[in-house]
Amino acid sequence: MRNVVVTGGAGAIGAAVVNRFRALGDAVTGLDVQAQDGVLACDVSDEGSVASAIATVREQHGPVEVLVHSAGITGRGTVTDEDPATWRRIIEVNLTSAYLCCREVIADMASLGTGRIVLIASVNGRFGGSALSGPAYATSKGGLITLARFLAREHAAHGITVNAVAPGPHDTPMWTALDSERRERILGMIPGGRGPGNPDDLAATIVHLCSAEAWYINGATIDVNGGQWMG
Repeated sequence: MRNVVVTGGAGAIGAAVVNRFRALGDAVTGLDVQAQDGVLACDVSDEGSVASAIATVREQHGPVEVLVHSAGITGRGTVTDEDPATWRRIIEVNLTSAYLCCREVIADMASLGTGRIVLIASVNGRFGGSALSGPAYATSKGGLITLARFLAREHAAHGITVNAVAPGPHDTPMWTALDSERRERILGMIPGGRGPGNPDDLAATIVHLCSAEAWYINGATIDVNGGQWMG
């Protein structure tokens, strides 16, 4: 049984990840801005809130062995549409939060000589995004990909693997918030027009990256987008 932390644990993807790990018998704590059943209240963009939440997890279950960072918010429009306050908030929630969470758990993993970190990026971080995502969202998700690579290089000697997953459209509130015309246009970029993806299927990929069998996958970005983007 491993001690697993999943940020954004109340969201569609985060909840699917939590359920997958729990089915394996792991001790899983979801972190989210609002406390729910089995989810600990935590503002992942706030240093003190993150430190307090991880300390609580550590007291209950011991050193953190797995971190999946799924917390995030989206934007909209161009750089002239997205005001500076919105830009800063999205960067803080999506990217700075990953830095804060990783720095809290890496010492635990290093002390154990093993650890798994997966950062949930986005296809928007691959192709640059659009007005559907907004500039801060695309930038933050691209930043997560780079952060995963940085951490993978720095902490390989500690037995820690760090990878990113870049999902395309999945059946989440972010997807359903789009109007039908935009959804059809996006699905038109996917061979066969199938989609959106299933969060539970995505969670299976994430859980695999945290498994013993995935020990040789490090610093990678796994694209799960139905072929929307190929790099």
